[in-house]
Amino acid sequence: MMTLLTNILLYIHHNPGIEGVSLLMVISAVVAFLLVWAVTHISIMRIRHNARRVKDLALIMQQTLNVSRNDVIRLSIQERYAYNMHGNFLPEKGLSYQESLEYIHPDDRQIYIDFLQRLIKNGHTEECMFRWDLNRGDGQPYWRFIQDIGIVEFADKRRRMPTNIFCTLTDKTDQVLLERQENQMTDKYRMIFEQPIAGLAFYDKEGHLITANRKMREILRFQSEDDPFYFNRTIYDMPTFREVLNNRHVEELYFCTKSVIIERGVNCYTELRLHPIYDEKKELVYITFSIRDITQERELYLQNKKNDKEIRDTNEKIQQYEGELQYLMDNCDMRFWRCSFVNNEVTFYRGLSRPERKITLEHFQSCLITTSDTSKLLFEHPEAAFNKPRNFLCNTRPLFHESDEPQWNIIDSVPYYDGNNQFVGCYGIIRNVTVLIKKQEQLKQETERANDSGRRKSVFMANMTHEIRTPLNAIVGFSDVLPMLTTPEEKKEITRVIMNNCDILLRLINDILAVSSLETNGIHVQPTTTDFAKDFNDICNSLAQRVQEPKVQYIIDNPYKSFITKIDKGRIQQVITNFVTNAIKYTHEGHIKVGYEYQEKDGGGLYIYCEDTGVGIPKEYQEKVFDRFVKLNDFIQGTGLGLSICKAIAEGCHGDIGILSEGEGQGSTFWLWIPCQREETIKESDQASDNT
Repeated sequence: MMTLLTNILLYIHHNPGIEGVSLLMVISAVVAFLLVWAVTHISIMRIRHNARRVKDLALIMQQTLNVSRNDVIRLSIQERYAYNMHGNFLPEKGLSYQESLEYIHPDDRQIYIDFLQRLIKNGHTEECMFRWDLNRGDGQPYWRFIQDIGIVEFADKRRRMPTNIFCTLTDKTDQVLLERQENQMTDKYRMIFEQPIAGLAFYDKEGHLITANRKMREILRFQSEDDPFYFNRTIYDMPTFREVLNNRHVEELYFCTKSVIIERGVNCYTELRLHPIYDEKKELVYITFSIRDITQERELYLQNKKNDKEIRDTNEKIQQYEGELQYLMDNCDMRFWRCSFVNNEVTFYRGLSRPERKITLEHFQSCLITTSDTSKLLFEHPEAAFNKPRNFLCNTRPLFHESDEPQWNIIDSVPYYDGNNQFVGCYGIIRNVTVLIKKQEQLKQETERANDSGRRKSVFMANMTHEIRTPLNAIVGFSDVLPMLTTPEEKKEITRVIMNNCDILLRLINDILAVSSLETNGIHVQPTTTDFAKDFNDICNSLAQRVQEPKVQYIIDNPYKSFITKIDKGRIQQVITNFVTNAIKYTHEGHIKVGYEYQEKDGGGLYIYCEDTGVGIPKEYQEKVFDRFVKLNDFIQGTGLGLSICKAIAEGCHGDIGILSEGEGQGSTFWLWIPCQREETIKESDQASDNT
């Protein structure tokens, strides 16, 4: 450039004759040339700079992709073929669009197709998640969760002609599985947290409520999920803890009290436990609070105390009866009597000096009610009966009183002789012990009732101690083992055992409370209009989860699509629950079938049955199974209260209950019949015809 400029100047210098206009044109051309050269040089410098930047950016992106372990592929829209741009996600030669769909899980193919359509239509960055077979069709599929982030390349500025789709692929399998495992663990702990055994709640260190389970909301009568009465005030402001809880230093508390919250209508006896949780720096982090409604337990305790008092009163009455009997023996209604065979008469004396009544020996014999051998002997051969000292009890018609009721008399006799030592008669004491016999019978009944009450109490306490301890030991033991387990399968099995024992303990407490309620208030039935077909399906489907034996088939026989009637559905569901629970305990193979039907007999009624192929019930025990505390197998868990509660419910509904069984090993069928009127019914067959 400088050489060219120098040559132009020398040419002008050696040719002074060039005109001024020509000179001006030359200078203008030189200036224009210089400007073009400068612009070109600057553009070249910028291109080189941008090329270096692009190269550096490409190197950075390459290193980033290597570190992130992502794969990049290019999908040619026109060729409908995909190529690897980074990594070896696809085969070396690439893969067609149709072939790539075969590598995607069948459930995710439509998701991937929709993803590509969104990319082409919208032109924006899109992403999706799908499962990809890394074995690529060789052998057993090896599914991995792949996150695909895609962008479209267009051939024109108006973005109407897409040419390529660039996809960045990231393997998210470990993250997805970890999230699933965490969700499953969270669900398990939440399920345990929501168990209705006791109310549980968590508070932060300031005393504000974080969360509460369903039982807590039920006991404290939350009006909504975020009831402001409890969420807008701290635990330190609650009336129960206001005087005993220090917000500067929270200590563990455990006590029983009567909880009264007027604003929410809470008025019950509760068992409360408060436990602070501190971090490694001994700073308060959370406060756990548990509450248990013990109102019914307290009523049960008071009922037991009342029963104990009745037993003491019965024992005192027995002692009183014994004193009265002793008094009657000392001061009884008695007569002195003398029988003369010579004169053929019997004389009764109120006192030794004055006879009260005289009757013939035949009349005396006619008053005897010959029920014993001694009475027969006295009636047939009086001389042989009184020829030696005797003491016997006989039943007679009234001898001293104006009454038609037979009397019991104890007759004491001693023979006497005349001067010639001839047996001429006898004398003795006759005592009217009718009252004494009645007292003895009453004493016997009271004694048997007291013994039976004590025996039933002993059996009840022994059963309760065993039945409550068994599931509690399982819950506590397996709860201690649960944190030490590592595999999800083991934790799932242990959790299932804990849940099963919680269910057993809950049914046990419900049976005890039901029996206590029956003894206190009797059965109370409240019929309401309901669709029993739906209620029947609900309770049967819920009970199906309790059938754990793989060889047992659970059958639900619901002949109606809809069955509108008026019954106490809660009581009937309680009967069905007890029937199915008993069937599950004693059936290890075969089937358990529960169903119902409407019968027109006796004005119309509902017949409910539960049929099983279990161990069956011997004929001699079938009348006793509905009595309280009756258990045919002491090794099976239970209190023997369920069927007695069912019988009480049947009686309260003015119905009937029974059992059908051919004997041991032949299975059994428990049934319940209650009167009711069907208001509207739709059979399954009718519904099918309508659909057709």
